[in-house]
Amino acid sequence: MHINKLNYLILLFLTAHCSWTQTTYYVDQQNGNDSNNGTSVANAFETFDEAESIVSPGDTIEIIGIYANQSYNPNYTIGVVDDAHLWNGENTIRINGLNGTPGNYITIKPHDSNTILKGDGANILRIVDSSYLIIEAFNIQGEVDNIPISTANALQFVYIVNDVNLQGSVTNPNITDIRYRNEDETNDNDNIVEETDTYTDISNLNVVRPSYIDTRGLYVTRCNNLIIRNNTIHHTPGGGLRVAESSYVDIIGNEIYRCSAKSYSGTHALVVTKTEPIGSDDFSVKILKNTIHHNYNEQFSWAPDKTIITPRIDEGKGISLQRNNTSNWINGSGRILVENNLCYWNGFSGVHTNDGYRIDFINNTCYLNSFTNTITYPNEFPAEGQQGNNIGISAQSSNDVKMINNIAVIDTDWNGFALSAGGTSNLVVSDNMIFGYNGSLSQDVDISSLDVNTTIADPLFVNTNTFEFNLQPSSPAIGIANSSFAPSDDFYSFTRDANPDLGAIEYNPSLSSTDLASIEVAVFPNPFKDKIQVTTSNSVEDIRLFSVSGQQINISNQITGNNTGYTISTLNLAAGLYILKLDSEKFKVIKQ
Repeated sequence: MHINKLNYLILLFLTAHCSWTQTTYYVDQQNGNDSNNGTSVANAFETFDEAESIVSPGDTIEIIGIYANQSYNPNYTIGVVDDAHLWNGENTIRINGLNGTPGNYITIKPHDSNTILKGDGANILRIVDSSYLIIEAFNIQGEVDNIPISTANALQFVYIVNDVNLQGSVTNPNITDIRYRNEDETNDNDNIVEETDTYTDISNLNVVRPSYIDTRGLYVTRCNNLIIRNNTIHHTPGGGLRVAESSYVDIIGNEIYRCSAKSYSGTHALVVTKTEPIGSDDFSVKILKNTIHHNYNEQFSWAPDKTIITPRIDEGKGISLQRNNTSNWINGSGRILVENNLCYWNGFSGVHTNDGYRIDFINNTCYLNSFTNTITYPNEFPAEGQQGNNIGISAQSSNDVKMINNIAVIDTDWNGFALSAGGTSNLVVSDNMIFGYNGSLSQDVDISSLDVNTTIADPLFVNTNTFEFNLQPSSPAIGIANSSFAPSDDFYSFTRDANPDLGAIEYNPSLSSTDLASIEVAVFPNPFKDKIQVTTSNSVEDIRLFSVSGQQINISNQITGNNTGYTISTLNLAAGLYILKLDSEKFKVIKQ
């Protein structure tokens, strides 16, 4: 058969195209073996390192079951401060120099809902010098519930110096290597931290502190083109998610809670620091549609370079942008976008920048981000007044910052501010709604001197007791956002209308049903985790669940209840957007 040149080239292209296969590799720490080929659940690798060593652009790595660091011990209790377990510094998974390509990202994800990444070392998931990766849908779980405050107190001031005098090692020190920061006082020797105490600057020393009470969830350094989406990071004694010295990073749809609790280093839930510039005025980092809540410190912090230790808790923020002012960033291009996020009950500030350039805070919802003041110190410092103004959306020592279309609700007992700024230039504050409970609301003079269209009113959320921040039909936040800056969609990825609303969530009747007496069906919570509740005044004959692509999901065995209420179990349902059909009614629901 004769093949002309054109047909030959087409055949050659198709042959080459078909030879490009995408492989899924499986990792099972409990049942796998690194002598397997890793290409099926039955032949899974034991270690992530084995999969990482052979994965190619476009491939996927799925982790099965519980995966933990080598010496992980959920039943550990402290004995002595030189116990090696406190210092192991291990990473549960460390990814170094792994690179996909444009259009062929390497995806790393759980095999199913039973997958959990655990750890009690330095980091649960550490990513360094990598690119074109997708990290999605992981349950990353720390040990906060297994670390009593007495253990954190015992290790709060402990450190060693990694130098020629070290008798043990950085992961297994001798008792003679142990030092205590509160003993480094220069003006008295009582070892009690007080406001007037000063300490030796030890930043010139190679200081190492115990990793056990500072475990981070996900820590990224020197990476580009990363997508971090739909992960749940929780109960880490150190920070939840930290991204440093990176560019083109999208942080989307994650939930971070109960992080930063036991650490000595003043950590936060989500930190982006020392952002790398890009070749345009687009966004180098995008932080979108995340739920950040109940992250706060339980220890006051110290740093080797500081000669004071503040004897109270003054850190523990939700989203914290820090030191995004390196010279190459200032002289380069790119911005940071923080948009459509829900931040509530964090220690200090829902959204904050310190020493940052070119940052946009757009359509975020922040609610009572003063956990430390309101709960930890409700009456402890009445004579001193409030301990930190930044309890809403805030900027400190920054430049070119926009605060637009946000909702910030605060506890006014502490005289803090819903919107605050200190030492910040080129600040734009426009079309925000602020409100305060427990007293009269005051405004930061740095904000009120330049703000435009600030509304002081209760935004009328659906139910703050159950953290449902959808807007009620009568909310004054509806229809008053600046449409020039409002994103095209909201926290749930629903399209905003021509007259967009303030905050992260656009008003939607099917997501805002609160008056059960005036409606026939209510679906809650939304978003949901392990179950959906349905309350109805009439029996429902047909209950079905569909993916957004229209595929029906079999839930017949997961429904319990009677003609006035139903519970739908969703434990095995993947995170995402679904359509719940109740007879002729349809509801958009979100699995987190």
